[in-house]
Amino acid sequence: MAKAKYLEILDSLRTRCASMPIGARLDSERTLAGQFGVSVMTVRHSLDHLVEEGWAKKLPGSGTYVSRPTISMGPSLTSFSEDMRQRGFTPSSRVMRVETVRPDVATIGVLSLRPGESAVLVERLRSADNEPMCHEVSLFPPSLAPFLLSADLSGSIHELLAGHSITPHSVERAVRAVQASNRESDLLELPRGCPALEIVDTFYDSLGRPMQHVLSRYRFDRYEVRSDIHRA
Repeated sequence: MAKAKYLEILDSLRTRCASMPIGARLDSERTLAGQFGVSVMTVRHSLDHLVEEGWAKKLPGSGTYVSRPTISMGPSLTSFSEDMRQRGFTPSSRVMRVETVRPDVATIGVLSLRPGESAVLVERLRSADNEPMCHEVSLFPPSLAPFLLSADLSGSIHELLAGHSITPHSVERAVRAVQASNRESDLLELPRGCPALEIVDTFYDSLGRPMQHVLSRYRFDRYEVRSDIHRA
């Protein structure tokens, strides 16, 4: 069965938006109608769906501007790479730092380290379809150093550790809004002074031992956190 014309146009406009910067103005409805050889009403139908999906925003009296879909982070225990692949994006990571560090008091407590033990620090910039999404700084206990220090960490660390039968079974999460630093704004390609969504996770293995403490700063315009809450 042939795809409806407005859906063909919608596919084309999605691709067009993905190749344009956020805030760029799309052609007018009349211009788009001429480009696709359809009526203005058909183009308007496609644009309405484009807006519903988060690929564009309409400003009355001004026009339609490129946006990006918001990614909802739910209560399930999934990695960044899993989240992106489930939504049809290709995840990638730029590894910025991997080193053994002397932990501060807070890290000693959260990772249940013994006095004198070191921690492994991994700093990465996480992207989806080559668009930066998240600046991430993770700390791991020294028992995981053999699996991390010489490994390729540009993919999912959870998948890497799962190959050694080490998997997270629970997570404690804190979420708040913060102002991104100038460095974080530059990395995430945001205007300086913008907010960021800060998520702090502590992952535990099947025995309840802390295996990763990670502070992530997400783009405020691309992420939201959703939870299902029920009365006890």
